[in-house]
Amino acid sequence: MTTNMTDLSSSLSGALDQLLGSLRAAAPVITYSLAGEGSEWYYDLQKKSMVRVPNGTEVVEVSKYSPDKQGRIVVQTINNDIIRVDPERILKIGFH
Repeated sequence: MTTNMTDLSSSLSGALDQLLGSLRAAAPVITYSLAGEGSEWYYDLQKKSMVRVPNGTEVVEVSKYSPDKQGRIVVQTINNDIIRVDPERILKIGFH
């Protein structure tokens, strides 16, 4: 009886893990963009040069970089620019 319950428990656990994985994959992505009007110049960490980024550009935080001494975080733009931005300049748009 104990073996049957153990098999049932591990089978149920595997099914729940699979279901949760499917739900996470299907969850809508929260979109962020740079706040403001016009455009700004930023230093691209990979290109090692300045890039002009229009405000309103969609961005995603790059978690492998830690914030710098001024508290700026690293984001990747939709054009693959890797830049540091003040967190107050990032606007949460919501789900797309």
